[in-house]
Amino acid sequence: MKKRKIITAAAAVAMAIGFTGCASTAENMRAQGYGPNYSQGYGDGCSSGRRAGGSMFDQFKKNVSRYDSNHKYREGWDDGYKECKSEEKELMHSIEKSQRDQAIRDSGKK
Repeated sequence: MKKRKIITAAAAVAMAIGFTGCASTAENMRAQGYGPNYSQGYGDGCSSGRRAGGSMFDQFKKNVSRYDSNHKYREGWDDGYKECKSEEKELMHSIEKSQRDQAIRDSGKK
C-alpha cells in the first residue's frame, strides 16, 4: 500500500511539473524580453521535448511551416525541445530510482 502512495505522489509531481513547465513558458519568456517567435517556438519545442522524454501529459507541437520559414521560431523550438527533453528524462530517472529504492527498502521488511 505504501508503494502505491509513493507512485501516486511521484505521478502527481510529474504532472504538476509538466503542466506548469510548458503551459506558461511563452508568456514567461516574452516577459523576460524574448521575442514572440522565439518564445512560441520554445514553448512548442518544450512540450514536444517533454513528450519525447517520457511525459504522458504533453503532446508533440510544431508549426512546421513556421519552423521552416522563421529562424527565431526554429531556434526557440530546438532550444526548448533539447532543454525540456533533458529535464523530463532526468525527472523520469529520478522517479524510477525512487521506486527502486523503495522496493529495496520494502524487500528488507519481509
